Amino acid sequence: MNQNEAGFTLMETLLSVAIVLVLGSLLVVSSKTALQGASLSIKAVNTAATITRIDRHIRTRTDAVHIPYWADATLYIDALSAELFQSRIGTYIKSVRTISDNRKVPRGIEAVYTVNNREMRTVALFPSVVIMDMMR
Repeated sequence: MNQNEAGFTLMETLLSVAIVLVLGSLLVVSSKTALQGASLSIKAVNTAATITRIDRHIRTRTDAVHIPYWADATLYIDALSAELFQSRIGTYIKSVRTISDNRKVPRGIEAVYTVNNREMRTVALFPSVVIMDMMR
């Protein structure tokens, strides 16, 4: 460039524009990748929160069941199952079954539920073991 000429040549301008475009496209691609990763993370956190909420609800409801030793346990367990299916988490629950010991005495429940196409299981035991059962 001569001393009489001021400014940039066409080649210098095109080269600087090309560099800015390349850097801009790298920024767009990396931003898009970061946003996709953040979206997946948010979905995973929401799924984990839902699973935790369902598990806590099942365990809280099971802890509230106190079966007298003279009573028929199936009535209490059926009522608990119906309550779980009719509760706010009922849409997630697929099945509820009784867990019994080797003498066929009910000790808790196993609830199977689905969250975002993931099948989960919660095993919740009743809060107390009937003393009369232990004496048999």
